[in-house]
Amino acid sequence: MDDSFLKAWGNYLKRAGQTIRSLGRTAKTVLPYLMGWGEHRKQVTEQYPDPVSSRTDEDLPPRTRGLLFNDINRCTGCLKCREVCPTDCIKIELEPGPDSLKPWVAVFDIDFSKCIFCGLCVEKCEPTSLVHTRKFEGAAFELGDLVTSFGRGHVSREQREKWQSIRGAEGLR
Repeated sequence: MDDSFLKAWGNYLKRAGQTIRSLGRTAKTVLPYLMGWGEHRKQVTEQYPDPVSSRTDEDLPPRTRGLLFNDINRCTGCLKCREVCPTDCIKIELEPGPDSLKPWVAVFDIDFSKCIFCGLCVEKCEPTSLVHTRKFEGAAFELGDLVTSFGRGHVSREQREKWQSIRGAEGLR
């Protein structure tokens, strides 16, 4: 019985010694930062925006996924970007346009408060109208300010009638 007690006591002391050594190594690493001793006195945190080392477009990696931009003139309204979006941050509303083959993209809104910048919508966009920009600062005070609209706007009744008459005249030719 003495043998097992001595083994248990020895293991306890061994673990206690390892714990004390670990605490000593941790203190040796942390205390210079906390007390500002030696080479660890230099400032680690940068002010933002830092006028000297602030990031510009040229500083960013080539495959940076910044805020999204949609060239509405190239957009065909195929809705593939909305279908593939995992967070449902893209809202699209289509109307009949002047060209019967291409719909009028009345609303194309991207809610950056929901967007996770995964890039799936950019990859799926066949006309390549949807791209990541190099802009990475998108802060806003109001949540509604994080919604960016690229749509052309809803078509008025007069404009719709004008387009229908044009299509009707083209059909007679």
